[in-house]
Amino acid sequence: MFCPATKRLGVSAILMCSLAPSALAQAAAEAATELTPITVERPAQADGPMSTVLLPRGINSTPASDGAAILATAPGLSAGRMGGHGLELVIRGQQQNQLNIIDAGSFTYGACPNRMDPPTSSASFLRADEIVIERGYASVTHGPGGSGGAVILNRKAPDLGPDKRIEGHLTAGAGSNGTGTELGGHVAIDLGRGFYAEAAAERKNVGNYVDGSGRTVRSAYDQTGAGVTLGYAANGVELAFDYDYSLVEDSLYPGAGMDSPFDETTIYRLRGGLDLDAGALRRIEGTLFSSSVDHVMDNYTLRPVMLMAMRTPATSDTTGGNLEAQLDFGRTTAKLGIDHQSNNRVAMMYAGMPPMIPLLNNADPSRARFLMWPDVTIRQTGLYLETETELSPKTMLKAGLRYDRVKASAGLANFAPALDAGNTPNTYYTAQYGTTFNTPREEDNLGGLLRLEYALNPDTTLFAGLSRSVRTADATERAMGRANWVGNPDIDPEKHHQLDLGMQIDKGAWYLNASAYADWVDDYILRDQFSVFGVTTYRNVSAELSGIELSAGWEQGPWAIWGDATWTQGRNTTDDRDIAQIPPLHGQVSLAYGLNGWRAGARVNWALEQTEIDPARDPGQTPGFATLDLFGSYELSEHATVLAGINNVTDETYANHLSRANLFDPAVTQVNEAGRTLYLKVEAKF
Repeated sequence: MFCPATKRLGVSAILMCSLAPSALAQAAAEAATELTPITVERPAQADGPMSTVLLPRGINSTPASDGAAILATAPGLSAGRMGGHGLELVIRGQQQNQLNIIDAGSFTYGACPNRMDPPTSSASFLRADEIVIERGYASVTHGPGGSGGAVILNRKAPDLGPDKRIEGHLTAGAGSNGTGTELGGHVAIDLGRGFYAEAAAERKNVGNYVDGSGRTVRSAYDQTGAGVTLGYAANGVELAFDYDYSLVEDSLYPGAGMDSPFDETTIYRLRGGLDLDAGALRRIEGTLFSSSVDHVMDNYTLRPVMLMAMRTPATSDTTGGNLEAQLDFGRTTAKLGIDHQSNNRVAMMYAGMPPMIPLLNNADPSRARFLMWPDVTIRQTGLYLETETELSPKTMLKAGLRYDRVKASAGLANFAPALDAGNTPNTYYTAQYGTTFNTPREEDNLGGLLRLEYALNPDTTLFAGLSRSVRTADATERAMGRANWVGNPDIDPEKHHQLDLGMQIDKGAWYLNASAYADWVDDYILRDQFSVFGVTTYRNVSAELSGIELSAGWEQGPWAIWGDATWTQGRNTTDDRDIAQIPPLHGQVSLAYGLNGWRAGARVNWALEQTEIDPARDPGQTPGFATLDLFGSYELSEHATVLAGINNVTDETYANHLSRANLFDPAVTQVNEAGRTLYLKVEAKF
């Protein structure tokens, strides 16, 4: 949905705009002596049909939603469910480390080998000023890899005005069917002389929900987030120090053999920039960060204990930063930079009979079963150059080049856990691949892109792009060390060669965005669950990914209609079989009406059946579905709005194709989505 330029709509308009493929607008400031009303301006694409901008507030989702669930409201994005927390985001059939999740310049990698805590689950959406979603490889400046796309949470220094010292926003919500409650807020204070302080906190309490057939789905969790920033922004200088914290407790996962009683993320970040007038050099900016994740999963704290109790504590620590120079050569602007990140992961599984649970809780070495991540460190240092050149008033050329130096090591590859009969991770690497991880592995990875945009007329833009992106294997793919799940120390990095074609039409009253892509992948890293019976291994294959993304909308007076559709196909050409975890053709269509401060609408979410699967990894073929949501809002004042809705009005029983097999309930195949759910939220700004 798009909205007329600068038209005063109030927060309620964001409800309709939030699912638009075009960007959500930013709240405009009013007179400094009054409370700032919330307004919506005409949205604009961030970078053509491949990109979308969202505001983290006003998004039409149930309270206490997981981060990936919020992102999946954008066109072209999907999310697979293992429980209520930690949904796995998918863009263009790619996920996990094929996507770069960047929170105010920092990277965080989860500490769960089974992906209970992907980075979207702990990212601070509450503190972001805007969320940029890129589908495909759109820039060499966003760190190594990122072949499937990037999600970038940006923060900006508050602009309070000369006579206003404080501003903030509050949100509160609750719902039925396990939605639980959400309470959060953010405040910014002008300390004078360019200095400012920000603080934010939120609390989510989520319960189990029932699907459309009345079956309980174990999806409960509690999450607390908080953060503070001390900063300076004046005279062309920006400097900010952030502290962000997230604690997730008692997360239930029907799609896993364990639950997670504890997951803690701590981030320290120093970021800044300096505007210059030194010839072509216009700005220098950079970030330093440190993120730490502590995770625990077990099969006895939150579910009935079986014959064998198991517990896996794990850590993931990442440090890094970047330094970038921005230059202006007239018709050409350029970004020249260096970035670095180092991630270390350690995970040990402990096991024993139920009476031994106290030993497991204390990580007693005598109960160590598998060293799943044997002190794996992956260091990546990159150099990049990206330019944009105005070839003519109608034509723009974007070009980028990136080089990454990678070094991976496993410091405990020769360590034998007490209960593993003398086996070490090297034992398993040798058995499956004939190699060990006694020496570091090094890579030199080269990527880049070319993109041409042509303005056919003031309303229509065409683009074509070619890119090469390279993604190194993560700690699991390279070094997982247990008998039935073995990483490959010699795995080669993925090389994606992608062609993008697209168009963007914006006629004011209506818009149409369309893009198509083909991605030829050398050394695709295949999680192979069919070549070796009973053992998950990793190997390189050739693969092809392709797809089409469409979105359109129309507005006339109080009426608006908008929708999108996304088709993706993935093929392992080496083995002539389908790639796992590829979403089917899916999308949504929305209709809304708004007048005099209130809005109401309906949305149909749909997906066709998915029969192109990897039977070794996908739970099975999935049928198509269509669900109906109703939503509405009322502007209580120019400062506050109430939002309400009913999701899955007809109480359909269905599952997203990407969701995990339900290991807790043998009566169903996958983790089903929620049945009929009502919610109510209040958002205010002061």
